[in-house]
Amino acid sequence: ICFGVRMSIPPYTLVDEGSELLWTQFQNQVREMNWTSDDNIGLGLVPVLPTTRCVFAKKNEDGSFLGCVVWNEYDEMAFIGFYFVHPSLKKCGLGSKIWARAMERIHPTKRVIGLRAVPEMAPRYASKDTPVEISRLRKNVLTCSEMREFCGRYPTSSGTLVLVSQMTKEHKEDLLRFDAEITGRQRSDFLVRFLSSPISEGVALVNGEGKIYAFAGITTFGFAEDHFFKLAPVYASTLSEFATLTSALIPYCEKVSANSRIIVHILTGTVGERELEPVIGNPQHIECVTLFSSKIENKLNANVCYAPHNSGCHFDG
Repeated sequence: ICFGVRMSIPPYTLVDEGSELLWTQFQNQVREMNWTSDDNIGLGLVPVLPTTRCVFAKKNEDGSFLGCVVWNEYDEMAFIGFYFVHPSLKKCGLGSKIWARAMERIHPTKRVIGLRAVPEMAPRYASKDTPVEISRLRKNVLTCSEMREFCGRYPTSSGTLVLVSQMTKEHKEDLLRFDAEITGRQRSDFLVRFLSSPISEGVALVNGEGKIYAFAGITTFGFAEDHFFKLAPVYASTLSEFATLTSALIPYCEKVSANSRIIVHILTGTVGERELEPVIGNPQHIECVTLFSSKIENKLNANVCYAPHNSGCHFDG
């Protein structure tokens, strides 16, 4: 740790692509930092999504991870999901060198720059490249029993429940249609991988005409022994629909451990903030601040977003 003295940075090289070793060490470091916005599916997808760009600092001696900036380019934006250095090198100057290299690559694309920052770092980012605050994420953590008790307060919603693992091809295609309708973006590259992952489950409410009108997904977070799950997204019209969808996903968590815990993020400016947050009865903790280089048009239908489908490789949706 640097206590006011600049620590010696080992000989390193900045590279614009990640090796298997760099990506693995990057993923483990994110888990160590306990950033709940970054679930295991998101971490697994970052290295393979065609939209991913990166700058890594690797140690010359063995090619190991020293730091990175990782972002995704889509919809005329460059969304920076990860920017950090190894804990032993904090405040030692390496981060600024990696950042400068990333900006050298992003600025010529003329894309709007976005990032998700921990609250204590938000003022620093806002004073430089990303002055416009778009939203905040607040974290809630409930045990399975607490979530079951909460959902039990609401009547079961009408409609047919269909788990993603049991969906027909037509259902999955309609889910992509529904997601695009809610988020205002085409996210099939990301969503198809999410839905087919062995560490995720989802459930939809389907009307009499076979159309999806509400959806919830869940996936693992952190290390396996933590027994953490993240509920994301939840797109619904009422708290009863939220409860019906979520109740159907609790057994997926309980199969791993009866002591599993479920993380729910609340996105400011959404129905989740207006309706879910006041009644869920759980302490709130601001985890992330989303900043952009300029104002953007957020096409997300905030009136149905009880929990966003946020991750390091995709803007809140």
